[in-house]
Amino acid sequence: MMTRRLFVFLIGLIVVLVGALVFQQGYIAGVRDARRGPTESNFLLPTADAGTTAAHATTGQLDNILSFDPLKSPIVQAAEKASPAVVAVGGTINSLAYVDPFFEGFFWPYFGRPGREQRVEVPFLGSGAIIDEQGHIVTNVHVIQEVVSPFVTLSDGRRIPARLLDKDNRVDVALLKADLQNPSFLEMGDSNNLAPGEWVLAIGNPFGDAIPDPRPTVTLGVVSALHRNYKATDVEHERIYLDMIQTDAAINPGNSGGPLVNLRGQIVGINTFIVSRGGGSVGIGFAIPINRAKAVVEEILKYGRVRNYAMDFDVVDVTPQVSRQLRIPAGVRGAVVSEIKDPNGAAAKAGLQVGDIITGADRLRVTTSNDLLNYFLSLHVGAVIEFKVWRDGKERTLSYTIVEYKGR
Repeated sequence: MMTRRLFVFLIGLIVVLVGALVFQQGYIAGVRDARRGPTESNFLLPTADAGTTAAHATTGQLDNILSFDPLKSPIVQAAEKASPAVVAVGGTINSLAYVDPFFEGFFWPYFGRPGREQRVEVPFLGSGAIIDEQGHIVTNVHVIQEVVSPFVTLSDGRRIPARLLDKDNRVDVALLKADLQNPSFLEMGDSNNLAPGEWVLAIGNPFGDAIPDPRPTVTLGVVSALHRNYKATDVEHERIYLDMIQTDAAINPGNSGGPLVNLRGQIVGINTFIVSRGGGSVGIGFAIPINRAKAVVEEILKYGRVRNYAMDFDVVDVTPQVSRQLRIPAGVRGAVVSEIKDPNGAAAKAGLQVGDIITGADRLRVTTSNDLLNYFLSLHVGAVIEFKVWRDGKERTLSYTIVEYKGR
C-alpha cells in the first residue's frame, strides 16, 4: 500500500515538473515575440525568408541600442570634425589699455592695470576658425582690434604668424591669413537654414591664459532664436549687430571669434558676445550668421579690401510735424525719404522718391531712420535690399542695389 502511494506521488510530481517546463518555454517564446514587435508579426509575413530577415534586423537594432557607443554620437563626431580647425588668436599689443573691455577685467591680475605703456604678447585674446586649405581664418574685429603682430596657435600647440588681410568694423568680422600646410578647415554651412531648437556647438578658447591649453573647449546648446537685432550698438567702433543668432551654448571671454557649429560639423556662425550682468555666460550668447561673415570674406578675397559705400539718399523719422505735412495716415511708422542726392544714382534707379516712407528693408521692420541706416551699413557693395515703401496710400516693393562709393 505504501509502495503504491509513493508511486502515485512520483507520477504526480513528474507531471507538475513537465507542465512547469512547458509553461516556461511558452513564456520565453512569448517574450521573444513581444521583442520582435508588430512589425514582424503583422506586416512582414509574406514568406518565411522575409520573416526570418526581419527578425534578424529587429534583433540587430535592439543590440545597437543596448550597446550604444557615445563616441559615435553626432555631437561627439561634430566636435571631433570641427575642433582641429579652431585656433587661438593672439598677438603683440602696445598697451593693455587697448584690450577689448570684454577681456580687461580678466587680464588685469596678470599684466597690471590698463594704461601702463608696454609691449605685451598675449597668446589668447580670442578664437578663430580656419575656413579653407589656403589658411584663411575668420575672427572678430574686436579680438584683433589693437594687435600689432597677430599670430594663431593651433590645437596641436604650434604657433604660426598671421597677417590681417582686412576687416569690416561694422559687421565685426576680420580675415587673417596664416601659412599653413594642408590645414584642417571648417566647411561653411548655411545660416539661412538654421531653426530655433537646433543643436549647435560653441567652440573656442575661453579665459585666456587661465587655461593655457590650445585645445579648444566645446559647449553644447541650441539655437534660441534667429534674426535678433541687438539695439546697443557699439557707436565708438561703429559696430552694428543685426540679424544675429541667439544661442544658449555657453560663450565666455575668449570664445569671441570662434565658430558656432551645427551637428554636421559646419560653421554656421561666429561667436561674438554675451549679455550678462556678471561677465560670465548665463545662456544668452550671440553669433554673427556665417552668411554675413561669408560676404565679408568674399569681398576681401575678390577685391583685396572691404569696399566703401554710402547711402545716396537721406531719411528722417516720421514725426507728428512730418506726418501733417505729408498727410501720413496715423499708425504708419518708418523712415521718410527727404532727399535724393544723385539723380542718376542707386536710389533713383531703384525708383525711390522724396516723400516715400520706407517701412521695411528685407526682413527688418523699419520704424526709425536709425533702423534703416544701421541695416544699410551692415551690408556690402553689391547687396540688393528689398525696400517696403508706403506711397500714395499703397505699399510697394523696390529693389535697391548698393554700389561702391568712389568719393569726390
